[in-house]
Amino acid sequence: MKHARIAIVGLALLATACTSGATTGEAKPGSTDASPTSASSAAAGDPKLASAKPCELISATEATDIGIKSPTPDQSLGAETCEWDGVGTGGLTVALETKQGADSFNYEGAVKTPSKFGAYDGFTVAAPDKAVYTCHAVISISSSSSVQIIASAGAATTDTAKACEMAKKSADFVAGKLS
Repeated sequence: MKHARIAIVGLALLATACTSGATTGEAKPGSTDASPTSASSAAAGDPKLASAKPCELISATEATDIGIKSPTPDQSLGAETCEWDGVGTGGLTVALETKQGADSFNYEGAVKTPSKFGAYDGFTVAAPDKAVYTCHAVISISSSSSVQIIASAGAATTDTAKACEMAKKSADFVAGKLS
């Protein structure tokens, strides 16, 4: 199940990292920088994310509260990430986007619902790309940096509300640590 979730998260990050082209229907990468994000390259982005570690943005108590466990640091498409397994099914990914602002994510055809996470503006996207078991929360840190949270209720379910509840609660926890 974890491999399926990792594949889904990778595809979600890839889909949202693309910017829409003219009207050719062709997706184009939002960034041509293929080098992995490191602590030094994170410093080039927003100072609030420079020293942040995604696995430290949700405490063990908070993880238990939202039904996740076993944080695993990773990188996906140049973003530092942390993935948690869901207790039972699903899971959560937090991605620090040090060079991509919230407005640059391509959620073409999806409804972006404005939200407030702690002191930060952002939005949620329920069932992006018709994946009814997922919900994304994006926290706008600055015009050139953001935090993307991808919550999954589990591929065997259609519980978008559960995924969105997990994404919003997680975004509030993360935002509290970035203030």
